[in-house]
Amino acid sequence: PLPSQIPELQRELDAYLDHYNRRRPHQALGGLAPLEYLARIREEAVPTESQMC
Repeated sequence: PLPSQIPELQRELDAYLDHYNRRRPHQALGGLAPLEYLARIREEAVPTESQMC
């Protein structure tokens, strides 16, 4: 059933976005969820000069 109130709709949208971005594996990201992929990229990033000082 469709939500009948805006707050209910917002909860459902938030839950979907959480699933899509935090839990659902994405084929284009090597089977990782977007936040897992982002964390991995940040770990592998080369530090900038200001980060090294």
